[in-house]
Amino acid sequence: MFWNGEESYIQVSNRLNCDEYSILRRPWRHYIYFILTVILINIFLFYNFSTAWNLEIIFQNVSTHKSSESKDYLPSLQPGILEDPTGRLTRKLPVSHAFIVNAYYYPTSKSLGPNAVALNMVVDARNFDITHANYYVVGSNGTHEKLAKADSQIEGVIPCRYAPAMAKTNTLENMTKLEMESNGTRVEVRISIGNTLFTAKFQIPFKMARYTAPKPVIICISPQFVAEQWQIFIMHVHVANRFGGHLHIYLSSIIDSYFELMKEYEKQGYVTIDFWRRMKFAHSETPYFEPNINTELRNQAGAQTDCLLQYKEAAKYIAFFDMDDILFPMMYTSYLEEFDSEWTIQPNASSIVFKRREHEFVKAEYLSEFSMHDIISSLKSSRTIKAGKVIVKPHLYNSTWIHDSQHEDPKMRHRVGITTLIHVQRPLQKHSENNMTRLWQVKFGPLMVKFRPEDIRAIEEDIWRIRNISKVTKIAKRLPHTDFYLPIVFKCYYDVLYGPSNVEHTGIHSCPNAESCFMPQREDYKCIHSDAQYFSGPHMVPFTYHFSNNSFWSKDIGCYQ
Repeated sequence: MFWNGEESYIQVSNRLNCDEYSILRRPWRHYIYFILTVILINIFLFYNFSTAWNLEIIFQNVSTHKSSESKDYLPSLQPGILEDPTGRLTRKLPVSHAFIVNAYYYPTSKSLGPNAVALNMVVDARNFDITHANYYVVGSNGTHEKLAKADSQIEGVIPCRYAPAMAKTNTLENMTKLEMESNGTRVEVRISIGNTLFTAKFQIPFKMARYTAPKPVIICISPQFVAEQWQIFIMHVHVANRFGGHLHIYLSSIIDSYFELMKEYEKQGYVTIDFWRRMKFAHSETPYFEPNINTELRNQAGAQTDCLLQYKEAAKYIAFFDMDDILFPMMYTSYLEEFDSEWTIQPNASSIVFKRREHEFVKAEYLSEFSMHDIISSLKSSRTIKAGKVIVKPHLYNSTWIHDSQHEDPKMRHRVGITTLIHVQRPLQKHSENNMTRLWQVKFGPLMVKFRPEDIRAIEEDIWRIRNISKVTKIAKRLPHTDFYLPIVFKCYYDVLYGPSNVEHTGIHSCPNAESCFMPQREDYKCIHSDAQYFSGPHMVPFTYHFSNNSFWSKDIGCYQ
């Protein structure tokens, strides 16, 4: 279209020159009409010229945009991470850096179609609008390859520089290799050995999507970091197991004894433990802002989308809960029946929403004295209702945010009227001043939930069975019996979400994140941390890609990185 436009412009100019005399002889109004016509033609050609550029060219032009901010306040752009003491995260960079969290391949999919690829990413959203950006994927199967355009959608909050993005496309069957492409350049990994930088061909690691699930109801638990509240885990995992739910838990870091306990539950088939790695750029020829601190709440939305993409073809229902969101079905004896019943009320609903009511309880200090009866007897309810959590039919969803998907029509959400989630965010210690109750003052009163005695009895018996496993008995002796990280994390999140940095109080638009909070290490607290090998592709425009592979559990990082 560019050359067609240029040729048309030349032709018009030539006609104007050759017919110059005849034009002068015409009445003046004809001359004005002719000039107006030429102007309109040029406007039309300019419009077509500007819209004909493909997406990559538009993005290349945007990357050269000069910031209107004063140069006195902007650091020079050098390769590598940028420090941002002034909080000017709106600065344009040469490229948008994208971290590929996970990629999934679907030979068949009810909603994505055949031979589908879904990319779960975090992408710099400040250089240009990536709301529905296109990414280019090359799929290969050993004999053929296919270049496909993947369309995308994002979830998340505006103040954060990086946004969770899900991109999907369809490629060829029996895919064995996945690459990203831009303007003829494909991902070639830069590997550093000592002071030498090598370039090697490397594919983007991808996983086969699940086609079977342990249970028809999967409960996706948001990433746990510096996790030590094993009491809430035991309460949740046994309640979920009683009512037919399976927990899929993402872990960033966790106390080692608690991790060993969770692994025993995984062996018993109660949970699936998954890595939730920090995002790292192994190498970059262009500057970038640190992704972890500039992504909302440690990319919690990305974890929930990841869980959705894993079980998209395997589960009937997927619930997105925090560890301290516990659901007792009130109307039926299983989650499956309860959810089926709610969907009969609004059959066209894409999700159902359970409100959360605040609760507190006194927790056991040792596993040997843990009792579901004691928890119920100490449980108190508040009239405070928090933002709800959703359960979805996975074939209707491709991505989600923390509480719901921003791409879902709110009218299609069915809000449950009677049953509420028991939100036990504030567990109390028996022998402690529980100082966090002074910071977050909530009035609690009589328990507002009724439990079926047979359910509590069955849960209690199940706890006894697990507790009497010999390996669990040994692990129990090393479980923390007092809180260390909970008050620190609670105070940090309170300040981030409700304190001085909150926009409602100060007008400062900051990214809600606890990455900058100080987390002290303790010699007597050993942690297990998710880790991996990290790779970076070459300089590519408009997106430069980074990813990880070969995830593993590390004891060398400490409880917080």
